[in-house]
Amino acid sequence: MNRHPSHYFVLISLLLVGLWGLYWFSYNPAMRMVIMLGLAASYVTWGIVHHAHQKDLHPKIVVEYVLVAILALLMFSTLLYLA
Repeated sequence: MNRHPSHYFVLISLLLVGLWGLYWFSYNPAMRMVIMLGLAASYVTWGIVHHAHQKDLHPKIVVEYVLVAILALLMFSTLLYLA
């Protein structure tokens, strides 16, 4: 994290804006799902850009980011809709 603080600042900013959006649209389940999908897509895009910048982007890394995003999407959507 010390090598590219601006990359991690962007990631944290994206996540904070997404969390704010989930709070702001807490009354609208459809919008919350759109925000969560946007967060997942932003996370995958950030990971691809970050690793491309480091010149260590491999298909395995892309698959890992996609799977983590899908897992997080499933977990958070389940928690938000059951709560």
